[in-house]
Amino acid sequence: CTIDTDLEILIPDSYVENIAERMVLYTRFENYDNEEKLAAFHQELIDRFGPMPRQVEDLFTTIRCRKIGIDLGFEKMSLKSNILRCYFINKNDSPYFESSIFQNIISFIQTGTNKAKLKQVGTNFLLIAQPMDNMDAMYRFLKQMKDEVLAKKEK
Repeated sequence: CTIDTDLEILIPDSYVENIAERMVLYTRFENYDNEEKLAAFHQELIDRFGPMPRQVEDLFTTIRCRKIGIDLGFEKMSLKSNILRCYFINKNDSPYFESSIFQNIISFIQTGTNKAKLKQVGTNFLLIAQPMDNMDAMYRFLKQMKDEVLAKKEK
């Protein structure tokens, strides 16, 4: 799952001056597959470099959103102009569209939120949610959807 955004999501030069060190840190972001490891890495950066600027906080949030997107079956997510677009798998005959996860996402859109709708563009389906004015709003929305979708799946 990739995330595309018009927000500034990076480690600024003013936070980590050494470019080689920044590259190592970007690489390390890809290695955190659970919240505990990500939280420990977050604390390590604060300990090493001081209070975290918004762009780096948003980078952590992006990693969390990506993990949720994978859990929900999105191929790509885009947050631009305060609109979140979540793209489902690009194969209409995929078994995903018969899955309980997909059915529960539809149920969530119908009853769990007033921010989202399903849209078909050509042969592709996507979920559109707005307003999403920052990465924190995106994370809260995705987390709520995941919690409700997976809770229904377990029943």
